[in-house]
Amino acid sequence: MTEDIDSEMDETDLAILRSLMKNARTTISKMSQEIDVPDATISHRLKRLERAVIKGYTVILDPETVGLEMTAIIIIQTETEKHGAVKIALSKLEEVSEVYSVSGEYDLLIKLWAHDMEELNHVINSKIRSVDGVDDLTEMIVMERVKEEIVPLIE
Repeated sequence: MTEDIDSEMDETDLAILRSLMKNARTTISKMSQEIDVPDATISHRLKRLERAVIKGYTVILDPETVGLEMTAIIIIQTETEKHGAVKIALSKLEEVSEVYSVSGEYDLLIKLWAHDMEELNHVINSKIRSVDGVDDLTEMIVMERVKEEIVPLIE
């Protein structure tokens, strides 16, 4: 939590978050009915959550519908002194949706999207491998998305 939430979130806060995670376009009035809490309470709580917990509202695309047929997970070893620069460079690639620093034999894990195998190969070989400080990488092509969601609300 951040300092804007001065106490633990309660069941009303969690219910508001669950409602927004199902449909971020839901109205305060509809949330009020679903949660059985007055509109004013929902509005106040929502403003507080937006300051402290909710990072933003977004659209989640269906990858295939927008033509992104290929997804790859790539683990990368970096030169130690260039690790920070590699993270930044990879974060700027439009095809990369996620970049994580990880422990173990590899230093970074990224998620990469492409329209087809040719584009995927181009991005890996021309963009990622050419980043100064990328020492080695292993790519794994996603065969099936079994579960892919936004950050879950785990109690």
